[in-house]
Amino acid sequence: MAFGDSPLKKTGVLLIAVIAMSAGFWLASELSAPDDGHAQLQGTVLKPPRQIQVPELIKHDGTPFTNEDLNGQWSLIFFGYTHCPDICPTTMNVLAEAKRNSAGDFPRVVFITVDPQRDTVDLLKGYVHYFDPEFTGVTGDEKMIQALTLQASILYMKVPGDSGNENDYLVDHSSSILMINPEGQLAAFLGAPHTPGSILDSVKKIIR
Repeated sequence: MAFGDSPLKKTGVLLIAVIAMSAGFWLASELSAPDDGHAQLQGTVLKPPRQIQVPELIKHDGTPFTNEDLNGQWSLIFFGYTHCPDICPTTMNVLAEAKRNSAGDFPRVVFITVDPQRDTVDLLKGYVHYFDPEFTGVTGDEKMIQALTLQASILYMKVPGDSGNENDYLVDHSSSILMINPEGQLAAFLGAPHTPGSILDSVKKIIR
């Protein structure tokens, strides 16, 4: 029997999505267990690091975002969206404070949207520059965003609002910060809750 758009179908889809997200988090943890040298790290170090192939994306200044943007320096990547009510602004503020408190060079911070439908280039520019003028915002076609999140073990899911308006929704997403090494490889996941101190400590332990 076809359920159509019945509540039962919607409930089933939501349960499948939740199960898939839970399985993804477990798999990411199992595949990237921390080594003994990073036992106190608030996160998970990948041994060996995972090569990331950046698809065709766009930076907040309208120029392409490619693998070259991740080469030659350490980077911190956070996936979120500008309409996020809590986790995203909190995490971006923590990253900005960690950068201000850093005694030396701080990794490049890249904010990649999981809501390309609403997050335009101009909107991203204003958003990331509110926290720090050196932060980079990235958007692009949704399929390209998905291609990158799959490589990075980042999960996200659109949750419709009650109004029925196509622009009324939230996006549930992973809260980890990804640390990319100068070879453009995923070196570590920094786990929440994030604080300026925990980020600085983790960065020092991984780079040393």
